[in-house]
Amino acid sequence: MDGLNNKFLGMSRLAAYWLQRGFFTCLLLTCSLTQANTLLLLSSDASYYKDTAQSLQTTASALGVPANSFTIVTIEEARRSKSFSKTYQLIVAIGTSAAYEALQEGGSTPLLNIFTPKNAFDAFDASAERQPHHQISAIYLDQPLSRMIALGCLLKPDAKIFGTIFGPISQEVQPDIQALTQQKGILLKHSFLSPEDNPVAILKPVVSESDLFIAIPDHAILNRAIAKWILYLSFQQKVPVIGFSKAYTNAGALASVYSSPEDIGKHAGELISSWLKNDDENLWLPQYPRYYTLSTNPAVARSLGISIPPENQLYKQFQQQTELKQ
Repeated sequence: MDGLNNKFLGMSRLAAYWLQRGFFTCLLLTCSLTQANTLLLLSSDASYYKDTAQSLQTTASALGVPANSFTIVTIEEARRSKSFSKTYQLIVAIGTSAAYEALQEGGSTPLLNIFTPKNAFDAFDASAERQPHHQISAIYLDQPLSRMIALGCLLKPDAKIFGTIFGPISQEVQPDIQALTQQKGILLKHSFLSPEDNPVAILKPVVSESDLFIAIPDHAILNRAIAKWILYLSFQQKVPVIGFSKAYTNAGALASVYSSPEDIGKHAGELISSWLKNDDENLWLPQYPRYYTLSTNPAVARSLGISIPPENQLYKQFQQQTELKQ
């Protein structure tokens, strides 16, 4: 009887041992993910930064990253709470101001920049303030030019001449857009504009000689200064405009392709989850946003005699167009 009791006791201890090992293994796995603290640094409390952070957190949480592993603060809140004195596995800077702040204050903590224009990221990627071997990456705010060209071709397939204006920043992409239009058999009519130029004098001949105008983002100040003239002249000349924001569409562009805060947050949440859980190095490849939004202006389309397909059909056709370029 004693032998049976001793055998039972031994088996109980063995079971307890393995249960304890299993418990601690699960605990370690859970803790390693829970302690993967990520700082989401917002440039301000503007709604589009908040919406980006919320989309990121929601997406990552749905993929198994605990919601409480994210700390969300604005730059001002981070300064007051001394957030940069704490240890994080990753900093996500949302917006250009947050990117510069994180670069200066974040030390060597890996840094992902989102909702940041490509030219801004390129500038601080090459900055002397960046520490050697500091891991930084970005999901750009900009769209790949191929999407804008594809949308123009889809909505006005008979267009033979595309027009555009290059500013001090966007002039860098001139060879790219020329190559893309040439592949489509389209002539690119373009000119260059500086803040000192008369925008009407530069824009008018380009718009008047084009079948469709592509608005390419540049400096924010320049964007605001010329947008009204692009839309005014295009309306006058009956030339459709492809823009880069919903505001552009609402103001009179035929259509725009852009990535919303929800689009960019979703992309970032997927990348971060895959990196935290699977050590996926794709996070460290600077990239254009995976997801995008199309907006159209039916009133402008009617005035130009252009037929716009229903939204679901438009997205399907657009996806087919862009996949052909990949």
